[in-house]
Amino acid sequence: NNFSYFVATQDDALSDALRSMPYVPLFRLGRAVLLLESPSAASRRFTSGVEQVKLASAGGLMTLEERRIVDVLKKKEKVKLQEKVKEEEKKAKKRDAEQFGVSFGGAFTQRKESKRAKGPNPLSCKKRKV
Repeated sequence: NNFSYFVATQDDALSDALRSMPYVPLFRLGRAVLLLESPSAASRRFTSGVEQVKLASAGGLMTLEERRIVDVLKKKEKVKLQEKVKEEEKKAKKRDAEQFGVSFGGAFTQRKESKRAKGPNPLSCKKRKV
């Protein structure tokens, strides 16, 4: 649809032919109201193809070389993130072992401290009479 025409028709054969073309908006007359039909399957297919190309090229602004550089940087960042996660897991294991008194051999060296009962909530108690 190079000229951006809108088509208003009640002819079913013409409507079917126009639905096979992408980007042709169709109007119908129904109960004295002009209705705009939803985009046809051809329009949606064409648009999804265009969008896939845009996603692959970052909106058409990236060259092939820039895309390769971005991919390499993403891979490096992913490797760094995996290493960081592994380090955090090691630190967490060591911290748990120190906190709960478990050596890396699996033997208990110290018991975990149990929680003590605390005093009553001072806001829920009556005040003393003096």
